[in-house]
Amino acid sequence: MGMNQRQLAIIRHKDKYISAVLDGQALDQVIVEERDDAALRVGDVYVGRVSHIVKNINAVFVEVKKGVMCYVPYRETYGKKPVQGQELPVQIKKAAVKSKQAAASCKLEFSGKYAVVANGGTAKRISSKITNEEVCVRLKRLLEPFQEEPFCIILRTCCENAPDELIQEECRRLLREASDVMQKSATRTCFTRLYQPEMEAVRFARDMGRGILSRIITDERDIYEKLLQSEALAEETIVFYDDPSYSLDKLLGIRSKLTKALERHVWLKSGASLVIEPTEALTVIDVNTEKAVNGTRNSETTFFKINMEAAREAARQIRIRNISGIILIDFIDMKEKRHIEELLHELEKEFRRDSVKTALIDMTKLGIVEITRMKLRKPLWESIDRKDIMS
Repeated sequence: MGMNQRQLAIIRHKDKYISAVLDGQALDQVIVEERDDAALRVGDVYVGRVSHIVKNINAVFVEVKKGVMCYVPYRETYGKKPVQGQELPVQIKKAAVKSKQAAASCKLEFSGKYAVVANGGTAKRISSKITNEEVCVRLKRLLEPFQEEPFCIILRTCCENAPDELIQEECRRLLREASDVMQKSATRTCFTRLYQPEMEAVRFARDMGRGILSRIITDERDIYEKLLQSEALAEETIVFYDDPSYSLDKLLGIRSKLTKALERHVWLKSGASLVIEPTEALTVIDVNTEKAVNGTRNSETTFFKINMEAAREAARQIRIRNISGIILIDFIDMKEKRHIEELLHELEKEFRRDSVKTALIDMTKLGIVEITRMKLRKPLWESIDRKDIMS
């Protein structure tokens, strides 16, 4: 396999599955999942019981397992007007983080590579990112057979170049899943799990699609079988690693790369560094010149080069560590406006590579860049303990 090709490696470490995207030899993205089948996972649907309603924060707290609460914003009840003790189906939208309960919603979504099917409406529409009029007409025609279905269907951006039959077949499958869950929700007892989406690593590989990953490799037989079942993946790219004498983890250095990704200090090739400091409210990334300015004369040009390198590495670290919420990057001060504009442009370009929605807000008068990133999963340092990953 070529040095510059992207691959997804899925390994098991103790009670977790670790999925690592490698760009050549460099770690580019990480997904950590609990192996415990009883754990709450994003996408799970439960019959929950309304425990209490807190009007001053517009929240409904729903018990989905004995003693396990989820937070449902009132706007996510979609006109159900829940009352204490009521049983209703809810879907986990965000995992629990530290002292915060998992976030859930009464809007149930069933996602595929090409489409999303949801309750709470009957609209049939296509992604607003698809602007080609001819493609829009074609996709609207594909939705016509589903107009009478009592669910909302949204066709995703990747439908633009997808075969018609694959799009419609996925819509039919997702509609069957949605209908089955809604029927079960009326008869199953409280705390029943009605639906469990496929493994996040498998879903991630599927959503990346053909042509993006040159290889998907795992030494877990059950995961290998699940990958083979996905029509969205090219079978020839899926590899089962079977060498008991030398693990896949050691072959690719996954755990050693993760250990580095949990360190506070990140060295850059120039000799400069990043210092990453997570706090309760936000994460701060500080760019330091360190050894990079020894003997240099043109400090403005040097600072610009360091900042550009730091921008690329900061974006990669944000992806790897799954840093979410408010992020502040304190770059080295530059005087030239064109250098500042190029730096912000470079950051935005890097954020477009991120599968999680990331927005560059602005640069403050103090030269600090403000960023927000959607919270979908726990940050890496909460998903994996550094001592545990080294053992």
